[in-house]
Amino acid sequence: MLTPNKHTKVKFSALYISGIILRYLQKESVMKYDDLKEILSSNLGLEAKAMLNESLVFLYSIGKIEYLKNLDAITIVN
Repeated sequence: MLTPNKHTKVKFSALYISGIILRYLQKESVMKYDDLKEILSSNLGLEAKAMLNESLVFLYSIGKIEYLKNLDAITIVN
């Protein structure tokens, strides 16, 4: 959920994870979905893995990323 409340852990919010995803994509430009999921879970924990899809939907809706179906990968849009 994008709207925080008093129980929201900022480290596991969709906005925070979206920022981390953008940082990874600025370095790599294209990342496979499974690789992105593994990097997030190893760096932030399993709770971040649960927020991956919401973060990707948010980034896609504001036009920051695109999904490459043939590669099953995410790329950043300039």
